[in-house]
Amino acid sequence: MSVWSWHTNLLILLPGDGGRLLTPARYLRRDKRPITNLYLSLADRMGCHELEAYGDSTGRLNGI
Repeated sequence: MSVWSWHTNLLILLPGDGGRLLTPARYLRRDKRPITNLYLSLADRMGCHELEAYGDSTGRLNGI
């Protein structure tokens, strides 16, 4: 398997504070969780609370 097909240790940058919905200027290191957990958490912050899951998400991230 090529190293380019791995989906681990992704660097994700979220510039700004999302209209004061996110806490800026931080570095967070998470264990091996699907990136869709981040997307689900961001959807919550944008007011889309009716989503129970997104893709292969396993839950929401706390502290973003």
